[in-house]
Amino acid sequence: MNIGIVVLATNSYFILGVRFIKKFMYHYKGSATITFYFFSEVDPAPYLPDNINVEYRYMTNGSWTEGTNSKFKSILSLEHSKSDYLFYFDADTNVQSEFTEEWFLGDMVGGQHFGDEGFMKENKAYDRNPNSQAYVPLDTPLTQHYYYGAFFGGKKDNMIQFCKKLKMYQELDQMINYEPAVNDESYINKEFHYNPPTKMVLCGDFKFAISDKGGIGDTRDMKLDIEAHKAEILKHKNQLFEIWNNTINVV
Repeated sequence: MNIGIVVLATNSYFILGVRFIKKFMYHYKGSATITFYFFSEVDPAPYLPDNINVEYRYMTNGSWTEGTNSKFKSILSLEHSKSDYLFYFDADTNVQSEFTEEWFLGDMVGGQHFGDEGFMKENKAYDRNPNSQAYVPLDTPLTQHYYYGAFFGGKKDNMIQFCKKLKMYQELDQMINYEPAVNDESYINKEFHYNPPTKMVLCGDFKFAISDKGGIGDTRDMKLDIEAHKAEILKHKNQLFEIWNNTINVV
């Protein structure tokens, strides 16, 4: 079984993407062949152990919004990859303990947002603009769950069809110069609302930490300087590292 994992790691997310891949493979105890598809302006190979399967795809982004909105396009570029399954994980996902693929594998999978049964319990963060392709009305009669934009995936053919539809939604909204409330996450939630995933990973079952940036600064700032961080992790390509208070700590 081949599992492809998409990581978008432009600008300062490069450091976080390298951390994610290293820690994923260190803690992974499953039997599948894992291939990371790494989208960035920097090739991660010199920063990673040689035994990790990573395919580098050159990408640049001029803004954080442009970067997060490139998810669907990036995934669609893998339509003819060798993967049986394709999953997307945000680059700032952190892995802290042993796991296998069983917790996230499924035909089409979404991750329950931590706020779904908390601060969003009575009012989900759906896009409420009726002119948008991400629109979900307040009076929807369907069961409401809110999903992460930071994690989704499934069988490759399912993932490709899912992203084709969402990319079409994006393009139609761009034609009216509209950006949804939560960018790509809004489209994901619109689609999962009307066509629920076959598997929802509940918050309590989610094995990884979402949005752990280690205090490296405002990652939405395209000018955030990470050159010292890159030089440090380059010296330790075969070792894990954590980021604590904006400092690289080899572990």
